[in-house]
Amino acid sequence: MRKRNGYAALVAGAAVAALAAVPVAIGDGHKDLLRSGIAGSTPPTATPPGPQLFKIDPAGAPWVANRHSEIRVKRNGDVRIKVRGLVIPGRVPPLLPNPLTTLVAAVVCNGDGLGAVKTTAVPFSADGNANIRQKLKLPKPCLAPAVLFLTPAGTYIGASG
Repeated sequence: MRKRNGYAALVAGAAVAALAAVPVAIGDGHKDLLRSGIAGSTPPTATPPGPQLFKIDPAGAPWVANRHSEIRVKRNGDVRIKVRGLVIPGRVPPLLPNPLTTLVAAVVCNGDGLGAVKTTAVPFSADGNANIRQKLKLPKPCLAPAVLFLTPAGTYIGASG
């Protein structure tokens, strides 16, 4: 009898856990679609060369990001990104570590870089800091989402990672 009670408790516990996960799987507009840090890019001329992501090439210089950077994309299209220290390492004054003055984030869904949904440009400090808080119209469904940070030339300097 003791084994049956233990088995019943195990089955009941598994059922409760499964039911608790259902709302996450169905998708609430306020739930996170993507939550990630930021990884800098590696140029295509490096050894090994930086990868092309979603048909978008990496920029021509290496970039690194501070570990305090954070990306949050919600199912309803709310995008909240905190970029900290996304810079080209080793650049010293009078050269700035970040040669860009604005930053654009592109949310890629369903593995299609051509259909990326882009934020409007935001100020990007010389120290590599930016804050993006915008609402985007994401495709439905938005499977396997990723975020790329784009240069004016259309290359990427960082990505969710």
